[in-house]
Amino acid sequence: MNEKLTKYIKPVKIFVSSFVDKELTLFAASLSFYTIFTIIPLLLIVMAILTALPSFADYYEKIQGFIFSNLMPVNSDTVMFQINGFLQNASKMGAIGFVAILVSSLLFFKNFEYIANRIFHAKPRNLWESITTYWTLLTLTPIALGVSFYITGYIATLMASNSLTSGLNILPLVPYIIIWGLFFLIFQIAANAKINPKASAISSFIVSVIFSLSKNAFIYYVFLNKSYTTMYGSFAILMFLFLWIYVSWIIFLYGLKLCHIIDEIYKKKQRIAE
Repeated sequence: MNEKLTKYIKPVKIFVSSFVDKELTLFAASLSFYTIFTIIPLLLIVMAILTALPSFADYYEKIQGFIFSNLMPVNSDTVMFQINGFLQNASKMGAIGFVAILVSSLLFFKNFEYIANRIFHAKPRNLWESITTYWTLLTLTPIALGVSFYITGYIATLMASNSLTSGLNILPLVPYIIIWGLFFLIFQIAANAKINPKASAISSFIVSVIFSLSKNAFIYYVFLNKSYTTMYGSFAILMFLFLWIYVSWIIFLYGLKLCHIIDEIYKKKQRIAE
């Protein structure tokens, strides 16, 4: 009995020891700091791409609502209003403002890439590869969101027109599927390494579930925690925004760590098979 128990406990201990990484919380804090400075430039690029695609004009508000509801689960309307104001002001910026945005964005992506490569024990990309990789990600993300909402609307229309499927509503599942897809895409290209798609699919699914559960838990936490609202007043929204960004990065980085562990398992099996 003890031998059988030891047989199962040992792999669990190995997994936990390899999974738990104290550096990830520090990395999450670093990325949260950069996120505060780059959130407006990145959203400006995403929204500009969406507005440049007339095919997705009908889904612009839905996509915008999806982005802000995940960026800030509580008081997302207030945050959306404030950030939209910042985005409108961004169109008036001069050359110096553009350079500042460019530099802050590059610093964010270089920091993110360094952390991803450190988790996967991969060599860093050169500057040009980094720029092309993350620019591709930035341009593909809004397009993927637009396509997702378009396909969902088309499928929902077809189901509504059929008597057998008219009672089914797939729309509540859409945000979860989109989050899973986005995590999968980022996990695949974050590090300068060849990642097994199965490892990315499994880890991104687990992380998307944890992210969604954490978002609901965060909503309850904000409603139950009245001390910050009493102490900081309207500034409490910013406090919660920064906190949620930090929590989101912790979840994401541990997701990358999980992806690396699963990927190593697949590679080990492949080496044994060969």
